[in-house]
Amino acid sequence: MKVFLDTNVWLSATVFAGLCAEILTESAQRNWLLTTRLVQAEAHEVLWRKFPHLPQSQAMFDAIWSVAACAPDVDEPADDNDVRLVRAAQEAGAVVFVTGDRRVLGWGAQGDMQILSPRDAWMRLFVKSGVN
Repeated sequence: MKVFLDTNVWLSATVFAGLCAEILTESAQRNWLLTTRLVQAEAHEVLWRKFPHLPQSQAMFDAIWSVAACAPDVDEPADDNDVRLVRAAQEAGAVVFVTGDRRVLGWGAQGDMQILSPRDAWMRLFVKSGVN
C-alpha cells in the first residue's frame, strides 16, 4: 500500500503530537510512505517561517522524510501545488492521499486514490484493518 501525506499532515506530525504523528509513524513502519521533493520544499519553507523557535523541527522532518519513497514531482500547474501533489501521488500509485486541506478534501476520489482527512485515514488504514 502507498500512502501520500500532504505537506500540512507532515508539518502537523513533525511539530505536534497527535493523530498526524501516529499516521506518519504507522505508515513509515509499514513502508507505506510516499512523498515528493515538493513536500520537502514546502515543509522547509513553513518550518523556517512559522516555527523558527523550533530549529530541531527541520532536522526531525528530514530524518523522517528520508525514509519515504520519493515519487517524481509534477510540474503543472505551476501555480497550484495542491493539484501538483495530488497528481504526483496518483501517478505514483498512492491508494490514499491524506490532507487537512478542505479544498483538496472536496475533490473526492481521484481515480482509485481516496483523498481522506487524517481522522478518516486513521479509521480506514489502521482501525478497521485491525492494525491497532
